[in-house]
Amino acid sequence: MKLKIILTLVIVCYSQPSFAYIDPFTGSFIIQALLVFLASMAFYLGYPFRIIKKIYKRLSTKKKK
Repeated sequence: MKLKIILTLVIVCYSQPSFAYIDPFTGSFIIQALLVFLASMAFYLGYPFRIIKKIYKRLSTKKKK
């Protein structure tokens, strides 16, 4: 465990600066991918809730009668 901590500190302390950049297309692609993921998760999780609500409404109307 100590060895991992020491190696991590050595790597962080002796790191070189990178001369790279993210172009605008890549940034917008990452944002679009994140939005698509969130929208698909909302759709995927929302559909079962609608089914459960329908079943609950059917059961609750039968109990009242």
